[in-house]
Amino acid sequence: MIYKIKMSKEDYFKISSKIVATNLEIVGEEVLFEIESGSYNILKRTNYEFKVIESIQSKVKRFFSRYGLLLSGILFFLSILYMNLYRVSRIEFNRSTPINNEIEVQIKSSYKKLLCFNFCSMDYKKYSKDLQKKYFEYPYINVNCKNNVIHVYIANVDDPSYLNRSELVGDIVSKKDGIVDLFYTYHGKALVAKNKYVRTGEVLIEGNEVVSGLVLGTCYDRVVLSIPKTKREEVISTEHSNYYDLKVFGHTFSLSKKTDFDLFSKEEHLVFNLFDFLSLKKIAETKKNAIIKTYNEKEALIEAEKIIQEDFQTHKTNELEKILGITNTKIETDEEAYHFTFIVKKYESMGEFRPKE
Repeated sequence: MIYKIKMSKEDYFKISSKIVATNLEIVGEEVLFEIESGSYNILKRTNYEFKVIESIQSKVKRFFSRYGLLLSGILFFLSILYMNLYRVSRIEFNRSTPINNEIEVQIKSSYKKLLCFNFCSMDYKKYSKDLQKKYFEYPYINVNCKNNVIHVYIANVDDPSYLNRSELVGDIVSKKDGIVDLFYTYHGKALVAKNKYVRTGEVLIEGNEVVSGLVLGTCYDRVVLSIPKTKREEVISTEHSNYYDLKVFGHTFSLSKKTDFDLFSKEEHLVFNLFDFLSLKKIAETKKNAIIKTYNEKEALIEAEKIIQEDFQTHKTNELEKILGITNTKIETDEEAYHFTFIVKKYESMGEFRPKE
């Protein structure tokens, strides 16, 4: 510790040879200088009068020695409060829609794990606007976080509460040929009517300043699919292995791993993370068995129709959309595969956004 000392000039020169002084300053008949603890102890054992002038450094040190623990506690408490603003416990939707899963995956992909908690610093206002642009078929979508719960509100097509909000400047045009059955116009001017036949690129809802709306109708798609006569498939078995991966400064160690599978599916759950220097993951591996499946024509037809249904469910954005019928119009075969041509009758959203030129 450094002490700042004031003493008479005469006394200083008598003791100066016994101490190590720095930053010496003579002011009239007095001397100001700084000494460390050893010289300070020597000075105290003499009979010379001196005065300790506390420096900023010593004041700071003394303050922290007295109140450091209290300040650390306060800073820790404030850090917990700040971190708690971004902590997320779960995601809640106001209702079930086909786009819930995609939104949930997007939100969770932005999570950061610290210790045992999930944190999300997403700009919810901006993300809500992006969703409104992407899913213009809905009157309003809003995402916010309250009490560590992310709330996703997706307005129903007949919910008038938020019809004054939109971010899209342009028109909604038809993405395919079809017959209009039902439409909701939230912003803009509808140029369609029930049972009207529209062609690809035709304006369905004209935007004045902004536009949003849903147009549903019946459309027909021609789909060509090939199903191989023999196909290698991976089938989940009942065998599984659970263990932990411990990561320390970039090095990973598997804990309690007893079984190694040649082919497996893997699920990871982050249990603990400390700034990516130290993390713990729970790993669940399930063994897969590779089999060769052989299709006859009937089985291949069923598989092809299943693929069409699954693809439609994956890409639908509104719960009103559905497949009305799948008609097989042509079957061809060769040594490797069956080739099917289908006409798929769909009841689906017909519009897509087109910005103003």
